[in-house]
Amino acid sequence: MTQYQGKVLDAHGQLVGWGIELDDAGAVSAIVPAGGALGASGEPAGWIIPGVIDIHCHGGGGASFPDSWTPEEIRTAIDSHLEKGTTAMLASLVSMVNPLPQIELLVPFCERGELLGIHMEGPYVSPHKLGAQSPEAQRVADLDELRRWLEAGKGYIKTMTLAPELENAIEAGKLLLDYGALPSWGHTSATGAEARAAIEAMNEYAAQIGLDSVPQTATHLFNAMPAIQHREPGPVRELVQAARNGEAVVEIIGDGVHVNIDLVGDVLNYVQAAGDGLGVVMVTDSMAAAGLDDGSYALGGIAVTVSDGVARLTEGGNIAGGTSRLVEQIKTGVDAGVFDVSSAVKACVAAPAQALRVDNQTPGVTVSFEVGQKPNMVVLNASLDPVAVIREGGIIE
Repeated sequence: MTQYQGKVLDAHGQLVGWGIELDDAGAVSAIVPAGGALGASGEPAGWIIPGVIDIHCHGGGGASFPDSWTPEEIRTAIDSHLEKGTTAMLASLVSMVNPLPQIELLVPFCERGELLGIHMEGPYVSPHKLGAQSPEAQRVADLDELRRWLEAGKGYIKTMTLAPELENAIEAGKLLLDYGALPSWGHTSATGAEARAAIEAMNEYAAQIGLDSVPQTATHLFNAMPAIQHREPGPVRELVQAARNGEAVVEIIGDGVHVNIDLVGDVLNYVQAAGDGLGVVMVTDSMAAAGLDDGSYALGGIAVTVSDGVARLTEGGNIAGGTSRLVEQIKTGVDAGVFDVSSAVKACVAAPAQALRVDNQTPGVTVSFEVGQKPNMVVLNASLDPVAVIREGGIIE
């Protein structure tokens, strides 16, 4: 039997105890009630939270999902985030001329439960808001092509970044919903009206097909989309309001680099204040350099230079993904005083779990700690640094 002390939060950030006991098989044998922390006196200083879920991640540990070609490299990318508490994730691709080989490489990891699924970031994105996406791969949506990718993905393509203003984008969004995937509006030059039209089109189609969950997300809010202007607030305002109203889920990168950390807190607190509060998800957008030192890397075959922990295209200087792990973003925001641990956990576990329609029966996902179940959890010290990671009841060394 193994005992862990800490304030225990469920996926919604609710306090459910002051400690957890695991039996020799790795299953929860007891959740210690608040007020009696496993033989200790007083409130525990650390935390026990469910394993976090990253729905936008390109890689880490020197490997990336768009650029790696062997199972060993894919596992390296997964493990670089798992060791810091990300027990479930989507593998994100970038705009590629032919993504089929990467889709086929990633599907077995999904089938084994090592990945939740695949996120395709492009290639149906705006040529004016490419960020670190390849201009050679960018194009308007081809529904036959998309259907081939979805068939190859065997149901594991879960989200796809689309620019809503492009030709066939709405039809592509509907096709994604037909296959159980979500359109993720982003890398866009859309006006506010175009963004609102896309949101409403997905809401209407979801009602037609009987989908009773959120039918769309937004890719890294603020990044690779028009900035808010007082006379034309653009897509950001529409997406945030849709998230607050339960019509969409917006991603936001909380590393303090992609978006000012105070603004990250503003969005998280504003969206969480309405409805079920599950309209905002923190993501890393991390690339191969996550967990490693500054240096030269690649993302989708494009050269990237990391300096002072910030990844930028070697030519042009655009930000090219992140270098953080999700638990590190929790620490960043809490240390900055822009949100608390409870709010961060809600954005890193409950919100992505609901968006992807996963639960305790899904490998790598724990929404609630249940006696008899093997948990996915992260033990944090008082400084919010991970000291133990458990996936499906097993300790990650």
